Amino acid sequence: MVVQSYTCLAQPYDAELINKQTIIQASENKLVETHFFEIKINNRAGDKYSEITIPFDKMNKVSAIEATVTDNLGIEVQKLKKSDIVERSLRSAISFYDDTYVKEFTLRNHTYPYTLKYSYRTEASQFWIITNWFPEIAYKIPTRQATLKLSVPSGYRINYHSNLVGKPTIDSVQGRVTYSWQTSYNNTLTPESWSPPMQQYVPYVEIVPENFRYVLDGSNKSWKSFGDWNLGLLSGLDDLPLNEKLRIHSLTDTIRDVKEKIRTLFHHLQDETRYIDVSIKTGGMKPYPASYVAENKYGDCKALSNYFKSCLSVIGVNAFYTAINAGDEYKAVDTAFPAQQFNHVILFIPLNQDTLWVDCTSNYAFGYLGTFTQNRPALVMDNKASALIRTPRLEFEDIPENRKIKAEVSTEGVMKADFIYTCKGEKYELLSNLKSELSETHRLQFLNNNMIPFRFQLDTYSIVSPGRDQPETILNFTASSDQMMKEYGNESLLKIIALGFLYLEEPKKRKLPVRIDYPVYRNDTSTYTIPLIYRISGIPADILLKSKYGDYKVRFTSEGNMVKAIKQLKIKSGYYPLDEYQDFYNFMNQIFESENSLYITLIKI
Repeated sequence: MVVQSYTCLAQPYDAELINKQTIIQASENKLVETHFFEIKINNRAGDKYSEITIPFDKMNKVSAIEATVTDNLGIEVQKLKKSDIVERSLRSAISFYDDTYVKEFTLRNHTYPYTLKYSYRTEASQFWIITNWFPEIAYKIPTRQATLKLSVPSGYRINYHSNLVGKPTIDSVQGRVTYSWQTSYNNTLTPESWSPPMQQYVPYVEIVPENFRYVLDGSNKSWKSFGDWNLGLLSGLDDLPLNEKLRIHSLTDTIRDVKEKIRTLFHHLQDETRYIDVSIKTGGMKPYPASYVAENKYGDCKALSNYFKSCLSVIGVNAFYTAINAGDEYKAVDTAFPAQQFNHVILFIPLNQDTLWVDCTSNYAFGYLGTFTQNRPALVMDNKASALIRTPRLEFEDIPENRKIKAEVSTEGVMKADFIYTCKGEKYELLSNLKSELSETHRLQFLNNNMIPFRFQLDTYSIVSPGRDQPETILNFTASSDQMMKEYGNESLLKIIALGFLYLEEPKKRKLPVRIDYPVYRNDTSTYTIPLIYRISGIPADILLKSKYGDYKVRFTSEGNMVKAIKQLKIKSGYYPLDEYQDFYNFMNQIFESENSLYITLIKI
């Protein structure tokens, strides 16, 4: 018997993926995948990688699950039993129905290191994606060796896109063609402040069939053909009950302006329906009919978009079903690789004098896309003319955060301050969700961690929405601090309330470039009322910093026992490579140092 040992003197990783092998056989009506993993667990913290989850659904069966654990000498000490495997639904708190399931098991040893090997097989009869293959199990865990092999009949055309993986070797034997990719992932990474999505720094391969059948015949040959297939899935799903059509007319017939008609129906959508995941069948690609949403008052992004599109058609407005890759981090779409690269659906509504983008799952202001979907390619689906169009990007005027602060200092040195914090952009979204979705306990926790200035204690607060179609939220709060004044004999220093902004890694520690998806724009106007037992002997000098990354300015004035500070910070959106990070860091660090050195000098009378 050959005994393999992976002992080493130092274990810098909790676990290592020693080997991953994926073998796929694809044809027009069958997709069979065999997966093998070999994971070395180096310590107790790595035990979490011995908790295995295998997803499947009614259209993608899983079988032949096998697993063993070997000790450091390669001796088998555990073997998976059928009773060790637990099957459960992935239905979540927001999911009304979901036909996705997982098979789970945990197999581990109590001495380290040990090695877990497991394998399983999946099979599907209909598919429009062959694989989205990622050879790593976690960004912090290395992959020593990974292999992907795809076997297809001769003449079976595929398209593929890869990242940090070389071109495949291609062999033809007895009427079949085999594509093979090999890679590793040893330069493990950790997300950093304002870094791009980690996905672009790990190897992966995406493969789709050029032509396929999944409920309907479809094609990934072009964005037009892929859009046609999606539209085919919508065919016949625009039916609305008569009472719903009458309701739509009653809401809109007296309104002359088309945009106002759309606004009124959007409010109706927000008031009468709610978002809930009902993605079943066709891999979550086919929505429920408009009649289903009209009757049940809920749906996922596909169902709500299809429903609203149908409502608009009743009043003669043409809206386009649009796929987009949504999220807090914008993940790039390979425009040269037509395929399902999206995770969300919205509507594109061109008007004579305007263009609307409407997220039908949103509780935000009418026409507001926000950070979740701004400035990224979207597939606007039009019969025989589907195309990628970029959504509007957020500009400085769309995202300001304005604070008005009135602070009073007691003779004991305690600062009490009233804040009026008017937010657009990201903070508007956060506060809107905070107000509508979180419990009071979680709301206070979020405010203290994210909105209340450092060294202050929150006393009272309220969250106000000026109007449902104004994309801003106002946070009013009072807070106090006994740590803003330092006494040095007869002289005291009163600290100016700082602008909070993101921590940045020192250049020598930074490994990734900077990517800012949307700009930052913050304004502070604050007044400080000083007790009459003090005389103001000095205020900070004005500051003006400008760079290609943005600008920062501060201006102070004083009158009697009052000091006024006006601050403005602008940081531009953009991509800044690693060799430019030192300059970006220097600019941001100048701001940080300035904010930490702003004091009013007081003399006790």
